[in-house]
Amino acid sequence: MTKRPMKSRHQLVLIRKKEKGNFMTLSRLPLFLLGGLLLCLVILTGSIFTVDQTSQAIVLQFGEWRKVHTTPGLKFKIPLIQEVTYYDKRVLDYDLPPIHITTGDQKRLVVDTYTRYRIHDPLLFYRTIKPASEIGAQMRLEALISSSVRNVLGKVPLRTMLSADRSGIMRQIEQEVRAMATPLGLEIVDVRIIRTELPVENRNAVFARMNAELGRFAMENRAKGAEAALGIRAEADKEIVIALAQAEQQAQVLRGDGEAESIKIAIEAFGSNKELYTFYRTMEIYREAFGADTNLILSTDHELLSFFNSLPKH
Repeated sequence: MTKRPMKSRHQLVLIRKKEKGNFMTLSRLPLFLLGGLLLCLVILTGSIFTVDQTSQAIVLQFGEWRKVHTTPGLKFKIPLIQEVTYYDKRVLDYDLPPIHITTGDQKRLVVDTYTRYRIHDPLLFYRTIKPASEIGAQMRLEALISSSVRNVLGKVPLRTMLSADRSGIMRQIEQEVRAMATPLGLEIVDVRIIRTELPVENRNAVFARMNAELGRFAMENRAKGAEAALGIRAEADKEIVIALAQAEQQAQVLRGDGEAESIKIAIEAFGSNKELYTFYRTMEIYREAFGADTNLILSTDHELLSFFNSLPKH
């Protein structure tokens, strides 16, 4: 029986180190795989982003735009290099701070306004408004609306602002603001004046002047109304006189026609019966002579009583 040669202590140490190294290599392999998977997952999640229906996005690379997304869905970008800036595509409201103005008739007013707008061109908005955010948009809109309100209301008197022309003034302000906001990527939906009031320091004086002006305006209107009423009455009286004259003229014509017709009929009737004509004429004389409260002293044989004398006696 042969004996195996005894390994030296140095050889045993080398064998053990080799076995240990193989074990460590095998045990590190899953860690590398796990790390690679994690890295891939990070890269994948960093390259995918979503845009919902209420948003729009710009992909930026080192501060420069690379792509604009205005439709909803799953989008891609280069991770770590590119970043995404989102903008709301819905209609946004903004209540402006009070605006101090001077009207065309030198009245000082404090005007509260609000606007409704949306970002319709995100790339233009990003390029023209700094900071390119909702706060930046509100700052620019405040400057535009304040300028337009002062420009338009500074040309009209306070009385016009309180009349039916107010809607036309608001349309003019809205058109001016829309024209200035469009090159900024903003769409103006509406601009409104919520409240208009006088500054506290001169409110009483302005009210007194307004009352005086309204009183003068009312007096002028009443004077014009009285003058118009006088003219209307004069015209009506003139028309009445003309109508009465025309009616009288027409009545005289009708009376003349009637008398002419009556004479014609009488001539035709009396021409064939002389006694009837004598009786008719006698009755006409009696009607004219024996009026109410008439007293006549006549003899019995007077010609006027000849008709009564010819009646048969009983």
